[in-house]
Amino acid sequence: MRRAFLDSSTIIFGLEFKESNSAIVLDLLFDKQFEGFASEKVLEEVRRYFSKRRSKNYAYLVVKMLKNNLKIILRSEIAESIEEWKGKIKEKDLEHIAAVKKREIKVLVAYDQDFKAFAEYSTPREFVESMGLKPYDTPF
Repeated sequence: MRRAFLDSSTIIFGLEFKESNSAIVLDLLFDKQFEGFASEKVLEEVRRYFSKRRSKNYAYLVVKMLKNNLKIILRSEIAESIEEWKGKIKEKDLEHIAAVKKREIKVLVAYDQDFKAFAEYSTPREFVESMGLKPYDTPF
């Protein structure tokens, strides 16, 4: 089964914009069309965003749903990989790359140009296309 790491941008756009490629990515995840991964940091970013934008209860439910549908990669699992990749990408994205590299995940779905230098990087639109589906016109 195909494996993909989801960045917080994909999750947030997917939940906020129903007619987006990110929403299609989440639909594919929930339909078990690929094996999804995220890091603890992704969950923290999503929780923080929805706590501010909606409510703490809403954020709790979103995180619970994500934990039920994604394999969460713990910081303790990737500590060495974090050190290895430090300085090669912005600090805010370091844990994501470390997780992808450590677990040998071939696809990192994000809407973030900071990942462009990495072969694993795929925009939500590119991911939707790679799954044989018709994407929306937007990259996210």
